[in-house]
Formats: sequence, C-alpha cells, structure tokens
Amino acid sequence: MSYLVFARKYRPQLFEDVVAQEHVTRTLRNAIRNNRTGSGYLFCGPRGTGKTTVARLFAKALNCVNGPTETPCNVCPACLEITAGTSLDVLEIDAASNTGVDDIRTLRENVRYMPTGGKKRIYIIDEVHRLSGSAFDALLKTLEEPPSHVIFIFATTEPLKVPDTILSRTQRFDFRRVSVDDLAGHLRHIAENEGLTVDDAALILLARKADGSVRDSLSLLDQITAFADDKITVVEVVNALGLVDRQFLFDYVAAVAGSDRQKVLKMTKSLFDSGIDIGDFVEELLEHFRILLILSSGSDTSDLLNLGAAEIEEYRTQEDFFKAGDLLRLMKITADIIGDLKSGLDERLVLEIAGVKMAEMESTVKLAEILKLLQQGVYPTAQPAPSEESKTSGPPSFFNNVDKNTAPTPSEKETAPAEPEPLYTRSVNQPQFEKDWDNFIAKLRRQSPMLASQLGMAELKSVRDNEVNLVFFASGEASLQLVRKPDNLNLILKILKEHYKANLSINFTLDPKKENPKLEQDESKKNYNHIDKKKLIENSPRLRKLLDKVDGEIIGVKKAK
Repeated sequence: MSYLVFARKYRPQLFEDVVAQEHVTRTLRNAIRNNRTGSGYLFCGPRGTGKTTVARLFAKALNCVNGPTETPCNVCPACLEITAGTSLDVLEIDAASNTGVDDIRTLRENVRYMPTGGKKRIYIIDEVHRLSGSAFDALLKTLEEPPSHVIFIFATTEPLKVPDTILSRTQRFDFRRVSVDDLAGHLRHIAENEGLTVDDAALILLARKADGSVRDSLSLLDQITAFADDKITVVEVVNALGLVDRQFLFDYVAAVAGSDRQKVLKMTKSLFDSGIDIGDFVEELLEHFRILLILSSGSDTSDLLNLGAAEIEEYRTQEDFFKAGDLLRLMKITADIIGDLKSGLDERLVLEIAGVKMAEMESTVKLAEILKLLQQGVYPTAQPAPSEESKTSGPPSFFNNVDKNTAPTPSEKETAPAEPEPLYTRSVNQPQFEKDWDNFIAKLRRQSPMLASQLGMAELKSVRDNEVNLVFFASGEASLQLVRKPDNLNLILKILKEHYKANLSINFTLDPKKENPKLEQDESKKNYNHIDKKKLIENSPRLRKLLDKVDGEIIGVKKAK
C-alpha cells in the first residue's frame, strides 16, 4: 500500500475532529439537528483552515444513510464515496480552471437532475472568487431559487473579490487562522499516534512556521519526520527546514541596538553563506521586532503573544534596547526589505543596506521634547548652539530661529548669566552603553584615577530611559560611599554626559550578599596579604591622615621581596 501523507491520513471525518473552528461546526450541526439547512453557503478563510473539509463533512451529514445527522457513520456507501471523492451527488468544482460562463451554464442545466443515491445534490465550488463576472451573473438566478434538492457551498480565500450579489444569497462563515497552541496540540496528538518523540519547542516552531494552517503544519511534520526519523528536536527542525536560528536573531538585534555596523555586515555574510532563505529571515526579524514592541507596551501584554514563559523572559532581555518609536521605524525598514526583494534587486545588497541603515539609525526624539528645550532657551547638542553673529544674520534654521529685534545689547551681554549646561536629546540603550564603557573609564581616569578605579569595581545592571544602574558588591561598600560624594558624583556625571552625548543619570546600589566577580578574577590580588585594616590604621596616624586626604582605602599590603 502506498504511503498516505499526514494531511490526508488525518483529515477530519467528524465535525468534532475539526481543529479550532467550533463556531462554524456548531452552527452547521444545529442547522442539521433543527432541519434548518440553507441552499447556499460561503466558507471564507486562509488556506489550510478546513473550508473544503467542513464542506465534505456537511455533505456526508446530509447524505448519510442515517441522515440528516450530526454524526455521519462513515461506513455507508454515500459516506465512503464522499470521502473518496467519487460521489455522483457531491460535485467538487475548481473555479480556477472552470472560470467561464459556459461552465456555469452547464452546471445550471445539471442542477435539474435529482440525486442518484443520496438525499441532496451538493455542489462545492473551490476558490469561487476566480469565476468571471459573466459566470457570476449566470449563477445568480439558480443560486437565489435553486431546486429543493440542491445545495451550493462556495469556498474562497479572498471574500472581498466575491460580488455582493453572491454574498447576499449565501450564509457566510469565516474560518479563523489556527493558533500556535492549537496547532501544537494537534501535532502532538498525531505524533503520539505515529509513535514519534517530538520536543515541545519543536512543535511550537512547526506551528509558528505553519502560520495558522493545519494542512501546512502536517506537511511540515511529514517533512521533518523523513529527516529525523522517530526523534525530533528543535535543532533538527531548524536544519531540515532551513529556518533561522533564534539565537542568530537575538545577536543580530543586539548588534543593531549597539550600532555595531561591522557585526551586522558580518552576520549578513554568514546568513548568505548558510543558505538560509532570506525571505524567512526578514519575516522572522519583523516578528522579533513585533514581540519587542508588544512587550515594551506594558507588563500585561505578554498574553497577546503565543509564547511560553521561558521564551518571553528571553525576549525581555532586549525589551529596553529600543523605544517604541525606534521599533516602529525598524519594523518599517524591515517591511520595506520584503518589497525590495520582490522587485528583483540583489538580495545581499538589499539586506546589507537595510542592516547598516538600522544600525546607524538615531534614536527617536519627540518633537514636543525639542520644543520644550527651545522654550527653555536650551539648544540640543545635535547641532551647536548659535553664535551671537548667527543670531543676527543669515537664514533661520530649526535650531536657530531668533528675531533680530531680540538680540542682546552689549550691556546685556556683560551682565547676562552663564549659558546653561547643554541638554542632549540622544537616547542611549544598554548595548551602546556597554560598547563604550571602557573608553568612558579611560576618560574618567585622566581626570581622577582614584574615581576611575573605584567606579570600575561596579557592575552594570541595566540602562533604561537614560538611567544607568550600577551595582557594587559585598566588598565595595567603601567604594560606593566614595563615588556618592557630591563632588565625585558631579564629576562622574559630567564626563558621562560629555562622553555619551546624552543626558544620563546614574543610580548606585549595593548587593551585600554577593562578592564582586571582578575581584575573584583579578590575579594581581594574589600578591597581597590579608591584614587587619582597622588595626593598621589605628597604629599609624600618618597613614590615617593620608587616607582621609585622598578619600582612599586599604586593599592589602604587598609581600616584600
């Protein structure tokens, strides 16, 4: 016996077997039970959601030897013929290849004949929107007043192309895309029946790839079963179907957030070298940005995503990388890639240009924030503040629009207060901050080696809304008190803002339960003796005076050679 693919082997034979279309099957079952079946039905919805399957089930329920019945027996001649597609009373017509008016005229002539063995003569017309305008016109009268033994069932993926005159003569049912959870559950049930061992993560990946189509999910399961035999893991699904590894997406997005143009280009090269379908990568990248946008919109938005708790936590590590406005612009750039790929342009060139564009994209600044700064008389450092000469001459610009009549007089210049500190409009995310942290410490060291040394003992916890959160550990309490001193903190903030060109604030916390991992890894500390620091200071007034003068602390005493 020849092999039967899963999509045919597990095609529903009862209404209760249909996946996630209960709103349709319930209505049809009630209509059969109450003898309220109509003469025309329109089944709309995406591919692979069960339109033709439900049409056949409805035909079996009406023509079964026990019918009309909600539960056809599937063993009588009528049920077996409909299942096999050989019934003379249930005619399936492909509108894509029978589009003309002559085909419909033939159908109109045939509806006069009574059923050969069943109770109803049922016409199932698939992709009905492909019929020509004249064909629809020829069908109108028959559809409106068909013989009592005739039922029309139309199926379409594009209901907007079906004329209103047809819609008004039929009962419309909209089939929904099947959720990832429902698809994964259906695949799990089939895998158990087939004796397959499939990881939950692999089932979720297959369900997501199927995009709401039951038929597509079964075809993918068929394909991966041939590749991986009886044990299927998420790695095998990725390799067999040529999908994009999720970690690759996370690394790519991190490179974009860190403005690392070089890494973006290298990852683009590796993407092409691996042979992964570029269209799949772009769609997965767009979905990645969508998930980040939803998560950044509130703490209770995770219910909107078909993701497990572990997956959501993984995405939350990148939740603070972008503002909502940044994500919308990134999604627009990514969506434009899809159109460019369809235009026939070189795929690698398109992806490289888009990747560099995303990496070089400036953070979103709202117009209201800029106007507020201008009203305060502060000029954003995205452009230098205008000079006195430029205020009274030359064309006005966005950042330099001052009335000549308001220019200060010489006497006013002498008594005018000092110009306020510039306020930067740039937003810095965590990858950008981490990327340049060592350079900032080096700049601080030129101003204060002691402060740079103490601040270097802290560990970055997060950067969110331009607030930097640093944590000191158990042995760093003295360092924490030192950097919190007003003069030291002001110097740190001043250099921090100048270096990152952003209005950053800084927040320090202490974790007394954890030792600093930097100290644990510092090999140079092995050359020092453990001593009683308090006793040493008490016995040495000169040392105590020196420590007070430089705000220092004793780490240890180096061994004598």
